[in-house]
Amino acid sequence: MWGKFHRIKDLQFTPNDWRETIDGGQAFTWYERLENEFEGVFTDVAVKARLNNGTIEASFLKGTNESVALKKFSDYLDANTDYSKIRSALHKTADTHMLKALEIYPTLRILRQNPSEAIICFICSSSKRIVQIKQCVKLLSEKFGKHIGCGFYSLPDFKTLANAKLEDILECKLGFRAMYLKKTAQKIVEDKFNPLSLRQMPYTDAKNYLCSLTGIGDKVADCILLFGCSRFEAFPVDTWIKQAMCQMYNTDSNPKKIREFASKKFPNYAGFAQQLIFASKRNSLM
Repeated sequence: MWGKFHRIKDLQFTPNDWRETIDGGQAFTWYERLENEFEGVFTDVAVKARLNNGTIEASFLKGTNESVALKKFSDYLDANTDYSKIRSALHKTADTHMLKALEIYPTLRILRQNPSEAIICFICSSSKRIVQIKQCVKLLSEKFGKHIGCGFYSLPDFKTLANAKLEDILECKLGFRAMYLKKTAQKIVEDKFNPLSLRQMPYTDAKNYLCSLTGIGDKVADCILLFGCSRFEAFPVDTWIKQAMCQMYNTDSNPKKIREFASKKFPNYAGFAQQLIFASKRNSLM
């Protein structure tokens, strides 16, 4: 079923950081099969990825073009981004909370997912726990996605979802999110919009377009931009972050004011600061 393992060069993780990066709420297609070993799907690739002595090794389904798949997975893990520069910039803020978070998660990274997948997954995420989001995403993939092989399915494209019957989408346990997903897919298809363009558009324009889609507000839009487009200026504000920012920095509880505070406190890299704070607070480490 699986081919041999290939090491991703120049990429290091601690066990906690590897788990938090791949399965801590940035993406919802990964399942831990053995300790520090995950199986999952991104775009059209099924992969088994494990941590071995601090490095990541990836194995793909037999018959997969391994060199192409390895390059795609390396990009997915954002291996080409120099996080030492990002961490140095946050360290220079001399903020005691940020310094502690950087110490807790010394190798945490932000995934660089396909924006289309991020749109689908984060629409599914509204008012749900990670385990429930994973179930919805898995059902959507099995019902509407492409079979990659050995029981692995890719997420569906927007044209398929736009043409799907609402009752069929509802079978994937999305509840009210089923209508959100269908309407969003229809608008993206009607607009002939390429979600990959979100990576190059001015941040405000990209966020405005996402917020014009059904079921996407400020928080979900920022999640899509951060985890699907590597837009580090995005600062998603959910319940965890709202509580953390109010407690740690005595901010106003208004999400807009929290985002404004974060952009000034952590210029250029507010999104990475958000993930460090989110992970530390969610796991009761800070």
